[in-house]
Amino acid sequence: MENINDMPENNISECNMMNEIKEEPLVFEYLIKKYIKKDRVQAEFPLNFDEVKFVASGSSYNCARLGQKFFENIAKLKTSFEYSSEFNSNPDRLINKDVLYFFISQSGETYDTKCALNLVNKKGGHSFALVNNNNSYIFNNSEFKMDIESGVEKSIAATKSFTGGVLCLWLLALNAAQNKGIDVENHIKGVENIKTDTLDVINNTENIDKAACVLSKLKSFPLIGYSYNYVIAKEGALKIKETSYIDVNAYPTGEFLHGHTAILNENSVIVEIFHNSAGEFEQKTLDKIKKDYNPKIIAVSDIEAGTENSSYGKFSTGEEFLEVKFKKFDNEIITMLSSVIILQILALKIALKLNRNVDKPLGLNKVVGEN
Repeated sequence: MENINDMPENNISECNMMNEIKEEPLVFEYLIKKYIKKDRVQAEFPLNFDEVKFVASGSSYNCARLGQKFFENIAKLKTSFEYSSEFNSNPDRLINKDVLYFFISQSGETYDTKCALNLVNKKGGHSFALVNNNNSYIFNNSEFKMDIESGVEKSIAATKSFTGGVLCLWLLALNAAQNKGIDVENHIKGVENIKTDTLDVINNTENIDKAACVLSKLKSFPLIGYSYNYVIAKEGALKIKETSYIDVNAYPTGEFLHGHTAILNENSVIVEIFHNSAGEFEQKTLDKIKKDYNPKIIAVSDIEAGTENSSYGKFSTGEEFLEVKFKKFDNEIITMLSSVIILQILALKIALKLNRNVDKPLGLNKVVGEN
């Protein structure tokens, strides 16, 4: 096992990004203790809405995509999502007062998201703000609101504000499910261990350094994942782009077969996010990718390679396969957040191997604007 603090490049302990990754378990513990009391989720999702539309940009958009899945899969609510800039591209759109328009922004000042909120407010729609700044325009001008409470984030790349937002959306979806009489006991079972479990991921995940070494030498590579893991792959790809300037793109595992696999003719490395809960469809898809293109595989996974539960373990051996392996957890949200943290650390390590300034990437700023 390797410890994240053992990395020699550029004195990792001085990076704001690494310090903020280390704070994530504390943020998770705080939110769980605040909002789960006696097996009930106290986060308040407003009643009388049967449809939610998420509007966000950047990492917040990836957060919204996970929230969409939480609300649809757990709370059985009709949901949709849209980039803030695209929402603004149709100023004549109808605003449905039976829909809750859900705005996510780490800063609470993201310009295109503010414009989208203003459009909804102007037309009398209902709004919900999820931000990491309770003294911000989006927070103060929304009808309903929730503070992510992850603390000030100094690094440009969102880490703790992203995962804190994901956890808040999960809690809100559970509350919405409770309001409809849906049992959420299985979802919260074991979540009280979230701080210890995610600290273990930060300190004891195998092969992150080896994976970073391989990937830092590439000009581009794909990330793939299925269902929740596809959205996690999108966020991981964005983190690597932001910090390392490598052209990384994410694809749904099944969709990757439809033309996108052609890139493996030039690039023989692929990063998979693959969990113990993987079904037969996902396993067969991964088998086909391996059979047709025989790429080198880096897998972010909680499965022991070569075991009966490991599809890729059957066809990946030796140098063709590298597993960034973390501990298997029974709780789904802990598994998701663990995968995100690993990709954040992987992005950080790739960037440091390339001597990038991870806290202030060239040409990037938080997207904010005037009120």
